[in-house]
Amino acid sequence: MSEKKPTPWISQPSGKVCPVCGTRTYSKEGIHPQCAVHQADAVRSEKLKADRKREASVPKPSTWTKKKCPKCGSESHVRRKMCDCGHAFF
Repeated sequence: MSEKKPTPWISQPSGKVCPVCGTRTYSKEGIHPQCAVHQADAVRSEKLKADRKREASVPKPSTWTKKKCPKCGSESHVRRKMCDCGHAFF
């Protein structure tokens, strides 16, 4: 028994190929809608990626050990009950 598939009598037209993903598309513009969005947002996403990378490289101070006084704005330890200015934390 042969495992070959039969060849079609009528060949399909080549159609449009999406420039982003390289697959065949049936849209009028010749590009998939989701690929068009991806292509339009490429510059913005690269900028966001670079910003996130830059922010990740800067060490953040640990703020869980200090709290800010609403009255004077100074930072004191979390367990402190009263600020130097006289404000009482609840």
